[in-house]
Amino acid sequence: MKLKLKNVTSYHKEYFTELDLSKKINILYGQNGCGKSTISNYFYNPKDTAYKECVCEPIDNYRTLVYNSKYIEDNFYNAKEQKGIFTLSQKNAEIEKILSEKEELNKSLAHQHKEKKEFIEKLHEAKNKKEQECINSIWNKTKDIRSSELKQLMKGQIGSKATFYYHLKKYTPQTDIDIKSLIQSYSKLLEFKGKEIPLITPYKGYILSEETQKTLSTPIIDSSNSYLSEAIKELQNIDWIKQGKEQYLNGEICPFCQRDTIDDNFIKAIESIFDETYSRKVDQIQQIKLSYDNAIKNHHEEIKSNILSCEVINQDEKDKSLSYVKALETIAEKNIKLLDNKIENPSISIVLEFEKSIEEKLLEDIEQYNNKINEFNDKVKRFNNSEIDIREKMWAAIRDLCSAEFEILSDCERNFQEKYENAASFMQEIKRKEEINTNEINELRNKTSSVDATIDAINSRLKFLGISGFSIDKHAELKDKYIISRDGNNRKQDVYRALSEGEKTLITCLYFLECCKGKTSENDT
Repeated sequence: MKLKLKNVTSYHKEYFTELDLSKKINILYGQNGCGKSTISNYFYNPKDTAYKECVCEPIDNYRTLVYNSKYIEDNFYNAKEQKGIFTLSQKNAEIEKILSEKEELNKSLAHQHKEKKEFIEKLHEAKNKKEQECINSIWNKTKDIRSSELKQLMKGQIGSKATFYYHLKKYTPQTDIDIKSLIQSYSKLLEFKGKEIPLITPYKGYILSEETQKTLSTPIIDSSNSYLSEAIKELQNIDWIKQGKEQYLNGEICPFCQRDTIDDNFIKAIESIFDETYSRKVDQIQQIKLSYDNAIKNHHEEIKSNILSCEVINQDEKDKSLSYVKALETIAEKNIKLLDNKIENPSISIVLEFEKSIEEKLLEDIEQYNNKINEFNDKVKRFNNSEIDIREKMWAAIRDLCSAEFEILSDCERNFQEKYENAASFMQEIKRKEEINTNEINELRNKTSSVDATIDAINSRLKFLGISGFSIDKHAELKDKYIISRDGNNRKQDVYRALSEGEKTLITCLYFLECCKGKTSENDT
């Protein structure tokens, strides 16, 4: 046994003073004030708050009996009667062996109970250690998520590792949620909080009327009665004549024969070929080109601008859709060249090119983007609800991310629970056996023990020592109490206070010796 004293009476306030009490007999001596009484007072009442920093191992395994001034005060000076000391009567001494065996059994059961209790404590320690490892692993694994925009959705849950873990534990894992997409969604939701994103202009293909198509495919020729008309039709060179008229009829000399063959009649004949009807048809082609050019270019530019500025579309989606726009722009440029050629050469027939498959792909993309935009705008309008939805998805996704850690801990908990239940069941059985055994001990004690033997022993010792002025008697009303009495004195008087110091020492010492042999309660073990 080791006694450690600290911060009481004369002992050091910060460091333990250790006493080795492992020997059967230990004698302590020293000057006044060195702490001898402190030691005896500790063993008299280890639970006194004055000794809260003192330790004795293993004091619980012993029944401590102390004879000192505190013992005398509590049992004699401050009490008119003393507790009865129960011992086995002589005629029932044979039962002592049975009681001894049962008390040994109780000790064995108590030892087994203690071992199982320590085993359960170790189980809890191992479980708590595994849980802490899981908590640390999850905390480290979710570092990037806790540092992202989603941190705002974790307020109140990231103050400590344990708080984060126990909150996460409540959620059911969902495998179909991408955390990166969730971070992007929430970032955009915050960025555009209260701000809606405009829709992308739907692609509208340029539609040519049947009349326009006919105009472009029909050659424009002269319808005059000029003497040159028949020759021009036969040679099919009206476009060449038109270009020559615009470039070379600016004098009287023919650019080919270099003679004065260009007179008023010739010019009039040439101009009559390109009459008002012819000019109107050419002007019509120019209007078609102008309308097509403006509409297509403006539409393409608007769509490109919408796609490039849209925040809900990722770069891959933008690149794909812009490639469709680029292809349509290339086709439009070819069509413009065809129209220019038609204007320059009205007699040719042209058909504008349109790529329906590309137009449909672009239209489909824009429809998908606008669906995303509408969905996002709905979230902006319902920001609080959207935030709650993202928060719930976030915890479910993180729970799925940490499934491996939770599974390991779950296996550990199942193993713990199985061992704990077995140990707890064993402890209950031990407790049940201990209660049965203790009841049997108490029944035997009730039948065989009494306080009379102690009275006879103390009075016999007093008589042996020649003391006849006082004795120990059984209390008249409290059968398990003693009183000190004098011959001829009222039993209600406090006889102890009237004794001499020597008599007081003698009676208290004899009473203490009997306490060492017996029990102060029938139920004591």
